[in-house]
Amino acid sequence: MFLVVCEGETEEEYVNILKRHFRLPITIKTKVSGNTICTRLVNQYLKEIGLSKDDEYKVFFIYDADVDCIVAKLMEMPGTAILSNPSIELWYILHSKDHRRYISSESMMKELSLSDPVWKNYIKGKLTQEQQQLLLSACKEAMGRAKRLTWPGNPSSNMQDFIQALEAEKR
Repeated sequence: MFLVVCEGETEEEYVNILKRHFRLPITIKTKVSGNTICTRLVNQYLKEIGLSKDDEYKVFFIYDADVDCIVAKLMEMPGTAILSNPSIELWYILHSKDHRRYISSESMMKELSLSDPVWKNYIKGKLTQEQQQLLLSACKEAMGRAKRLTWPGNPSSNMQDFIQALEAEKR
């Protein structure tokens, strides 16, 4: 089982797309926790799911890296921090272009809309069929582009680590 703790609905929506795409023989549970994330909350989620310390599971935290104190907290927690800096929209941009320069959170949406026509009417937390198709069809390109960035600096994303974990489960 994978427990994926997401910052918000945007990250959860992306995980749901990956779940449908990979159709894995494992259970992937998502929880949105925002900036209230802490070890106690993760333990509560695990208990709600019915997992104990003896069960086999992995915990992933999919968050934007634009809040330093949250990033620091995530790096100390048991599990794998999947961070996109400044936000998950950078990961989306990497599907269409090789973005390598610093980008502010404020200019991220404009840059996303310029990266590909499918992002013209993007709404956080919702992905159209065309957007989903781009995210799945260009995933390998995005992974290669992300690997060339210096994580966790701006810009960067290690979302490929989560996708590689899904691919490993598929095998």
